[in-house]
Parts: sequence; C-alpha cells; structure tokens
Amino acid sequence: MNLRTITGATTLVWIDSEEAIIVRWADRATVERVRSDVEGRHRSTGHMRVEPAVRHGGGGPSAAALERARREHLRAFVDDVIAHVPEPDDVTVVGPGAVRQHLERALRADDRRHSRPRLVRSATSDRLSERALVAHVRELAGDAPGRRTVPA
Repeated sequence: MNLRTITGATTLVWIDSEEAIIVRWADRATVERVRSDVEGRHRSTGHMRVEPAVRHGGGGPSAAALERARREHLRAFVDDVIAHVPEPDDVTVVGPGAVRQHLERALRADDRRHSRPRLVRSATSDRLSERALVAHVRELAGDAPGRRTVPA
C-alpha cells in the first residue's frame, strides 16, 4: 500500500465478506470489529442424485433469488460498516476483493449525499493483523511511532 499521509484523525477499514475491522486514530487507536452475515457465493451442495422420473427445478429458490438475497445482505453489511465510520474522518479502505470496492463506492455516495468533503481512498491488501492495521493508520495520520533503541 503506497498511500500519501493524511493529517488529523483518520479511519482505516479492512474489509472482506466475513468481517470489517475499523481502526481509528485520533491521538490513540480504537479498534472495532463488525461481523457479516453475507453468505459466500460458492457453497457446495454435496452430491445430488438425479432421478429420471422426478421433475427438477421446483425444489428451492432460484440462483437469481439467492444472489439477490446475498446482495441485500452485502448492502446491509456495508451500511452497518459506514455507520461505524466517524463522519469527519478521512477514510482508507483496504481489503482483498470486491467488498472493499462496494464500501468505497458507498462511502463516496454517502459523502456526496451529505456534502462531506472528506477524502476516501482504497487499496488492495491481504489480511492484516490488528497490530499492523494500528501501525498503518497511525502512519496515515502522520503520527509514526518513535524508534526505540535496545540498550547494549
């Protein structure tokens, strides 16, 4: 991640379809976790036996209905994450996939709706530890930790 430094209070959100970790820096770090109930796209149904005498296709919800429900859960999850992000903070969204992009677009749309001038950016990232996220948000806020030396 090569992002320029943001000054003042800032929020870093690491997100995937299972969880969002929201790290805010304003003189100290605060960390919140928001769990998701979004189902994965690829769920194995196991082996299905095909009976030639049995009519198929009427036994459950269609793939389109399942995808609509998944998108609705994803929208609700992203809205929940947005509710945890302080309005005045600049936001950096990181994560491995499409959920990161959904959150970035939703934050920008929400800011346009409310005429907020905050900076929202996004970068791909693998899963990071809570400690690494705190260090990164601190760096973004321009408050990098001082170097300590080990006595000889």
